[in-house]
Amino acid sequence: MQSPLLAGAGTAEEKGLLMLNGEPLVAHAHRFLAPRVGTVLVSANRHQERYAAYGKVISDDQSWGDDAGPLVGVATALRHIDTPWIVVLPVDVIRLPPDLIGRLAQALDQSAALIAYATTATRGHPLCMVVHASLMSSLGDFLSGGDRKVGLWQSLHQAVPVLFPDDAHAFFNINTPDDLAYANQLCKS
Repeated sequence: MQSPLLAGAGTAEEKGLLMLNGEPLVAHAHRFLAPRVGTVLVSANRHQERYAAYGKVISDDQSWGDDAGPLVGVATALRHIDTPWIVVLPVDVIRLPPDLIGRLAQALDQSAALIAYATTATRGHPLCMVVHASLMSSLGDFLSGGDRKVGLWQSLHQAVPVLFPDDAHAFFNINTPDDLAYANQLCKS
């Protein structure tokens, strides 16, 4: 789970700690992941003590720069796993399909791909992905070359897109204060 900043009204707040329905976003992500994975890793460069309640906190490898994007968090996480696969979810994407991880894993089982990611008919969700640990070196080289685009790195490895139904609220992404307000309304309905 990557925890970038949400800018709004001249301030910046730690996105993973923004409150959604009375809990920080990271709590919602943890609740989704915990029953589906062996270990929850939280990519956080600040407020590690607060994030620690939701998983093992890892900080980005600074050799790629400060706040260099979500792929740096993925690369750092790949160095901390002892399993062949890692599930990646951004903390600011809510309303995830319950079968997300299972369907991504199934797509990988049915192909020779090393990455599968979620998509809908209207847009891709490349940070909702499953990645094989063997891609750690490739991702490190990609980042060392200065690239940061998730989709570009995935395309280098023929990532498999997995189509999910176009539900108006599935994969809702919180990027602005208005998005957060809308997400709170969604949680109440």
